[in-house]
Amino acid sequence: MEPRLTTKKAITNFIFASDKPTKADLVIIPGSSHHQLPKKAVFLYKNGFCKKLLFTGGYSPKISKKECDFGKDIALKSGVPLKAIYFEGVSQNTKENAFESFKLTRKHKLKHKRLLLVCKPYHARRLKMTFANFFPNSQLFMIPVKDERDITKHNWWKNKDKIEKVMEEIGKISEYFLKGDLSL
Repeated sequence: MEPRLTTKKAITNFIFASDKPTKADLVIIPGSSHHQLPKKAVFLYKNGFCKKLLFTGGYSPKISKKECDFGKDIALKSGVPLKAIYFEGVSQNTKENAFESFKLTRKHKLKHKRLLLVCKPYHARRLKMTFANFFPNSQLFMIPVKDERDITKHNWWKNKDKIEKVMEEIGKISEYFLKGDLSL
């Protein structure tokens, strides 16, 4: 008989999706005001994992600019040429990030058979399930990056704020599922 997973381990295994970087057609960075995500995308670009970056996200009061521009600016300052950068500045949530990314791949005829999705570790599962809804024929590889919150699969249960953030993600997954906004 197989031993039962503890609740902590079951939540960890579900929420914290992670893959090793692999060669891909495109790296997508969903809207974020955390500099670690665009910096990871730049790393992936400079190390030959992709030839194109796609930044998403509309205006954020946290950074007083569009999240896509925040990411694009970091990439440009890091030496990524503008011709390798795509961006959209209208999305306001994960579903819209996925939808607008899909629209951009169609508009610019961007290959998207293999996608790297750079994200916060605790956002990985919802992001993957949401993008799978819009990119059903693409292989999605989750590339989580720690941000200032330092929420990881190794520590999320050790601090009330971290627990709340992970539980919030579980709630959002439920909400998205009930609306039909993600794939299982």
